[in-house]
Amino acid sequence: MIFSAQPDVSEADFASLLLDTREATLRELKSGAVQAKTDGVQFENLVYRHASDVAKGTLFDGTIVQTGALTFPDIIARRYYGIEVKVTASDKWSSIGNSVLESTRVPGVERIYMYFGKLGGTPDIKFRPYQECLSEVGVTHSPRYMIDMNLPEGGSIFDKIGVPYDELRKEKNSIGLIKDYYRSQLADGEELWWIDAKSEETAPSPIIKPFSSFATEERQDFIIETMALFPEIFGQSNLKFERVAAYLVASRNAVCSNVRDVFTAGGQKAVTIGDRQVLVPQIFFKLNEVAPQIATYLAAAEPDHLRSYWKTIGNDGDIAREWKALLDRHSFSQLHRLNITASSVFEAGLQCD
Repeated sequence: MIFSAQPDVSEADFASLLLDTREATLRELKSGAVQAKTDGVQFENLVYRHASDVAKGTLFDGTIVQTGALTFPDIIARRYYGIEVKVTASDKWSSIGNSVLESTRVPGVERIYMYFGKLGGTPDIKFRPYQECLSEVGVTHSPRYMIDMNLPEGGSIFDKIGVPYDELRKEKNSIGLIKDYYRSQLADGEELWWIDAKSEETAPSPIIKPFSSFATEERQDFIIETMALFPEIFGQSNLKFERVAAYLVASRNAVCSNVRDVFTAGGQKAVTIGDRQVLVPQIFFKLNEVAPQIATYLAAAEPDHLRSYWKTIGNDGDIAREWKALLDRHSFSQLHRLNITASSVFEAGLQCD
């Protein structure tokens, strides 16, 4: 599909069309007629239908066109303006965006707006010029922009690089310019990387950093998350931290020369279980210490996401109970001599909260 540019309608008129489309789309979303788990294709169809309806009687009447799968942007108007539609089931205004290379961009479309539907929490929609809400570049199977609909003015990746969007997208070596920027931001011990992997909701930064550079809160968050996702670390296998090390790279773009020490260094410490004080290995002391945060993480996480890491099917309905069963199974050889269970160490930590 090749179109000639026709900037014969003002951008203000196009923004007005998007505003009317937003209001019509939100009315349908809030009416309950649209399921909360609407996927990207369904949401795009919804936006297209409402954009076509509100365009009637305006300068955009009959010019709203869906471009088809894998084409950028998703919807065009008067062969000049574009609407790139994104939707998330989460209660947040950020997501993975499109490829930096824009190899499927429709020729002639010069002004594109991001139209972002947030279906988690209170359903809402925001739209703004495409280049104004691209915060960083992340890497999945190819470098992709990261969307932040709340990005402050002057905070886009193009502002950071110092190259306007319309220049960068036409640059033959756009990836090289992006890599040069990130390379200039490297601190001691950091390195660029480009991975060949897919991510569901977030794309990692192209910078690898040492775990030792993490702030205390970030280190604690990682410990809580991995205790929830990898209950095997409470066992005695020599391989029990291998998945944690891989996860550190994939989820945090960080490396650690000895992940085991993050959880086990420090020897034994006492925890109170009922009316007993018991000396336990450091990893169980940490479990007791962060039990409330683990409980919060388990309650907020999607069960299928957790079970994919646990490698279980599960239909209990009580995700915390499933996790505690795994915890006890993996830790039995460590704690049976003390006549306690790992889940009792965890529950004692909850009671101290």
